[in-house]
Amino acid sequence: MTTNNPLLQRISAITTAHLQASDQPVLVALSGGADSVCLLLALQQLGYQLIALHCNFHLRGQESDTDEAFVRRLCKQHEVQLLVKHFSTEQHARKHKLSIEMAARELRYQWFNEIMKETGAQAIAVAHHRNDQVETMMLNLVRGTGLHGLTGMSVMSAQRILRPLLTTDRSQIEEWLRARGQEWVTDSTNLDAQVAQRNKLRLEVIPMLQELNPAVVNTLCDTAHRLAEAEKVYRRGLEAELAEVCQTDKEGTMRIDVAALEGSSSVETLLYEMMYPRGFTTAQVHEVAACLHGEAGTIWTSQEWRLLRDRGCLLLRRNTADAAIATPQMLPLEGIVPLPHSTQLRISRKCVTPSFDIPRSRNCVCLDLDKLALPLSVRSVQHGDRIVPFGKHTPRLVSDILTDQKLSLFQREAQLAVLSGDTIVWLVGIRAAAGYEVDSTTRNVIIIEIA
Repeated sequence: MTTNNPLLQRISAITTAHLQASDQPVLVALSGGADSVCLLLALQQLGYQLIALHCNFHLRGQESDTDEAFVRRLCKQHEVQLLVKHFSTEQHARKHKLSIEMAARELRYQWFNEIMKETGAQAIAVAHHRNDQVETMMLNLVRGTGLHGLTGMSVMSAQRILRPLLTTDRSQIEEWLRARGQEWVTDSTNLDAQVAQRNKLRLEVIPMLQELNPAVVNTLCDTAHRLAEAEKVYRRGLEAELAEVCQTDKEGTMRIDVAALEGSSSVETLLYEMMYPRGFTTAQVHEVAACLHGEAGTIWTSQEWRLLRDRGCLLLRRNTADAAIATPQMLPLEGIVPLPHSTQLRISRKCVTPSFDIPRSRNCVCLDLDKLALPLSVRSVQHGDRIVPFGKHTPRLVSDILTDQKLSLFQREAQLAVLSGDTIVWLVGIRAAAGYEVDSTTRNVIIIEIA
């Protein structure tokens, strides 16, 4: 659909580039405010099939219910399908130790994504505009950010969140609605500078900057756009340098070579790009950069990740402590057993014949079945574990054996042991125990190997 209206032309240019004119619906986040009302009506005028989504967070008493009633009337008037969801936002915030603002955001997008999967929608359209872009850019700057944070919001995110109004000013939105005689609702908390940081920027900081530069919103949006374009070049160089300093194994552990890192263009920049998106703070980035050659075994943690300083390298991996097998898991005498850390054990029984050859591999153990106490079990190694290694007569601490193997802390945490009763008979992939080996009297064996 063509139009001479500048606002519709800007929205059409964005939607044409990112949406398909198909039967796949577009979800529209509809609060009832001017921005979302404009978005809904503009997308409808451009001919898209829409499903409106309204969240009632029950944070403003009667006002929240009034907004819902307005949205229901609006969608009925324009024959747009509407879905409404009620949330216990304060309870969610307390349970997960979040701010009210973050709790509402988490609940909102979780629901949006559920509806997107159920309906097969091609995108979730939200009503962020140029003024929101400036607020986002400035919030990131005040909190501390890298280059990406200064680029603001993208028109289309990897999660299929579309922002058709991102090139439109708030004043243009209200002007378009007034020309149509269209009403909207106003969230009273948006008028209180003490409620949220965004409000303080919108009501106090940006007006002060406009005294210095009346076009500061346009200026900062243009700056964000240039930085977004510059980031494309930056990312290409960054990926090349990261490929030289780090490798990721099949279990998802990233190994960062310290010597290669120190030979890069910027140690802190590479560390920041690896650590900050994974929840580490800038203070932790500075600390790691300042002591690359400190004592091995030091760990820095974020909510989901851990960074370990090891011998000549840094190891970065998700926190998989919950994947440890604390309680022994029983093993069958035949079959494949899936285990944590992407490990599988293949177990088989065999009768010893004159032609039988004992398999010899670090990833495999062959034990005299009749010398074992059944059932066998597997668990993660524990503090104080001991084993009498094959060929020896005295027990050794498992921790000493793992240290001799020069395993990292992460590898030691992931180390598994096969037990006969309470006795370790195999440190998986490392060492078999004495006393269970195949000899001239053996008639039946059990073979356990890493699949």
